[in-house]
Amino acid sequence: MNKLANDDMIEYWNGDGGNKWVRFQERMDVSLKHFGHEVMLAADISAGESVIDIGCGCGDTTHDIAQRVGPSGHAQGIDISEQILARAKAREQSTLESNIAFSLSDVQTHHFEPSVLDLAFSRFGVMFFDDPVIAFSNIRRGLKSGGRVAFMCWQPAKENEWISLALDIVKNHIPLPVSPQPEQPGPLSFGDRNRVMRILNEAGFKNILIENFASPFSVGSNVDQAIDFLTNMGPACGAISQPNVSDTDKSRINAELRERLMPCETEHGITLGAATWIVTAQNL
Repeated sequence: MNKLANDDMIEYWNGDGGNKWVRFQERMDVSLKHFGHEVMLAADISAGESVIDIGCGCGDTTHDIAQRVGPSGHAQGIDISEQILARAKAREQSTLESNIAFSLSDVQTHHFEPSVLDLAFSRFGVMFFDDPVIAFSNIRRGLKSGGRVAFMCWQPAKENEWISLALDIVKNHIPLPVSPQPEQPGPLSFGDRNRVMRILNEAGFKNILIENFASPFSVGSNVDQAIDFLTNMGPACGAISQPNVSDTDKSRINAELRERLMPCETEHGITLGAATWIVTAQNL
């Protein structure tokens, strides 16, 4: 039986990955809010525009976009996870915004109406395609002439303290699983700036700009929240979730995390370093 596009990611985000994202939705919205705003500033969203929010998650960014485009514009959130979109749609029904909609679909294979979108936006939602060139070519077909793409993606793990700190502690106690190849779909697959440039070039985009954006990343209001987050989200979770990891191993990991995180606690919670790329390009 042939694999369908993005099968592994669809299975993950409709299973454990999606469940965890919903569980940590409020924490993620707080932690990622200012990252999303930076991409929106780079995208230069205007009133009346038609915008698609790729990998929209529970809809926080889609609602922000809807407010920016106003009643004469439209914001459509699209995601591959049923449980994540269920949360987004529940939030939609609790607001009075009529210029917003959500759809369950895979952007790599989604049938875009040609030349109707002003902007394709994403906050950490474009790194999961089996074939990103095909995915971005498909996105470009939906953009008007002069339409834009604007997204944010993570730089490599070593540049992100919120990832590397947890991984460094975990490997003190258990073997890390074999790392995926750098270009395999996953949260860090767009860490190579040159690769991102190549993908967009091959997909037909012009005026490609890739800028560094580094900022503190909130991992919890206190140490307990931070440990819960770091051991359940991100690459460290994959190591800890291995079937041969004992409760004793997990307790030791948590104890060392606590020791490392306690000096980081402030009245504003615990923040660790994060590094991203802000990417913009045009369909010309």
